[in-house]
Amino acid sequence: MAIPLHSLIRRNVRSVLNKLLLKLVNKKVDFSKLDRSKINRILLVRLNYRIGNIIFMTPLIRSIEKYMPHIKIDMLVGASFTKPIIKDMPNIQNVYDLPRELLKSPLKLKKFVDMVNRNNYDLVISPISGSVSSNIAILLLKAPIKLGIYEENTYSPLNRFVLPQRRYTHSALQPLAIMDSFFNDTTNKQYIEYLDIALSEDEKKSGQDMLNRVLEDNKVDKNKDTKIVGIFRDARNDKKIEDNWWIDYIKTIQKDDKDIIFIDILNPNETKPLVDGMLFFKEKNLRVLGQFFSSLDRFICADTGPMHLASGSLVPVIALFNSTNPSMYGPLGVKDKVIVINDKTIEEVANDTLKIVRDIS
Repeated sequence: MAIPLHSLIRRNVRSVLNKLLLKLVNKKVDFSKLDRSKINRILLVRLNYRIGNIIFMTPLIRSIEKYMPHIKIDMLVGASFTKPIIKDMPNIQNVYDLPRELLKSPLKLKKFVDMVNRNNYDLVISPISGSVSSNIAILLLKAPIKLGIYEENTYSPLNRFVLPQRRYTHSALQPLAIMDSFFNDTTNKQYIEYLDIALSEDEKKSGQDMLNRVLEDNKVDKNKDTKIVGIFRDARNDKKIEDNWWIDYIKTIQKDDKDIIFIDILNPNETKPLVDGMLFFKEKNLRVLGQFFSSLDRFICADTGPMHLASGSLVPVIALFNSTNPSMYGPLGVKDKVIVINDKTIEEVANDTLKIVRDIS
């Protein structure tokens, strides 16, 4: 499936606005370091409406927690349904959502911005350049320092910048360049270079309880060789893998290994599993869904938001890629694996999967 027309239009509008603003505004670029002792409260702005792009902020959030635990973070996101992912992380205080509709209502937008500005932030961070909605928000937000990653020939309302770190190719790791603004010497700094929504032990236990209920309700008896594997079949545009492919893929795996039990993770619009009698689970709250993921032995899906949620819940992920670049968008966990399925038969993908699943430790 091609890129939707509304996405193409939005990209073209953004390009035109960027070129116009670059001609009108000629700002000095300030790369000076921050004084960490004067920063206690941050607003992180990521006005995006996709699950994965919000989870991509967790390496930065956790790295700030690791090296500057005194700093508390508020976050501004686009979609309200993404808020639960972030709001219970240890160094997060508030998560605000700014729906697109609010950008079209000046009075409501002003009221919202005034409410956020009453928090008196020491620093506002915008880790992604070129977003029109984020630029509007940054212009309206109050803070002595507004920090972001410098990108040549791209308009930005920020007043402090850090250079991009070319060693980071993955989209979730590029925001880690922000950390360099806090330190004069980053030689010995080991940032968090994986996704992590920081589930607590209580949350993980809750996830295990949810899984146990699914197994008990379906009279499934686990033994020492049983492997519980979640799948998620949905994805955007040409990343989606058809249901018939999934059916043949699962049949091929289970023909060779009867101890693998699949659970179909349904999206909010689905009402029944892939095939009759298959175990399934459905949950709208994304953090609760992450808790359930944490109880699985493996999770399999295409390049999609739940893939990143599973990886951020620290369950080993098997990602089936067919159109996008895994080095930029793949899972980042130590035990996560990518299978590029282009030009492979279902049997070949199933055999690759079996080798990975049997390697669970």
